[in-house]
Amino acid sequence: MIRRVLSNLYFLTFLNGFLLASLFYFNMEASYEKELFQAIRTDINARVPSGDPEDSLVVMVMHVCHNLLVNRGSVFEGKSFSGLKSSLLDPTSMDLMTASGACGSYSMVLARILQGYNYPVRIAQMKANGIFADHNIVETKTRDGWVVLDPLFDVYFINPDHKLASFKDVQTNWNFYINQLPKDYDQHYRYEDVRYSNWTKIPIVMPAIKKILDKTIGKQEADTISIRTYFLRKYDICFNTVLVLFLFVFSFTLLRLIKAKVFPQKNIPVTFSNLYKYLRLRLLNKTVTGQGHA
Repeated sequence: MIRRVLSNLYFLTFLNGFLLASLFYFNMEASYEKELFQAIRTDINARVPSGDPEDSLVVMVMHVCHNLLVNRGSVFEGKSFSGLKSSLLDPTSMDLMTASGACGSYSMVLARILQGYNYPVRIAQMKANGIFADHNIVETKTRDGWVVLDPLFDVYFINPDHKLASFKDVQTNWNFYINQLPKDYDQHYRYEDVRYSNWTKIPIVMPAIKKILDKTIGKQEADTISIRTYFLRKYDICFNTVLVLFLFVFSFTLLRLIKAKVFPQKNIPVTFSNLYKYLRLRLLNKTVTGQGHA
């Protein structure tokens, strides 16, 4: 059945058209999303004077992210979205527009903006009440190492050296940093522990990948991999995936077409050599026919 369908040129033509239309759609959505985040970066650049320290830029990015989402979060709070885009793709632009994922949305948007500045980022799943991912925050790497940012509460921490603090700094000296928290901060989020990926989410597959990573790059390095940060540009991922599929299907369709129209005989395979011979004969026939008419 499958073989019959794949050999049908009408179906293959439809499939090529569908994939081509999908490429146009994903490219259009990716371009729109890039323009949104580019506009945000342009606004941030206008607010940060040139020559300001790196920490000032990172903090300003978080402030802008928080202010963008805080009002939208109240509008869309409790709302559910069941469309194809929101339920299947769930792009970062959806988080930007609705903030419906609470701390998850804030973290995704902040991570995407920071990536636009070429900062390494990782989304940290904080442990609270004995549960990992009870609250999501962002870590970004500056000249001084990894620093922690909480876009939902618009929180950052300054260490005794007057630099942005890391998660470990806050974890090991919570009594010092607690004084830097705003009044509306949820005191359950005490920086008990953190993970960067849930390696048990897909049974068998993800634990196996984690074991391989532990042996190849080391457990300490593997533990800090944040899978979510590789999916902040979902439209680009979809475009590249469909492009590979389209090239394969188009090549297969072209071969089927050549086989059906040029080499219908079963004993003649479609090879470059046979194609060259066929084209050469066609050219010679046209030359002879042209001379005959002359």
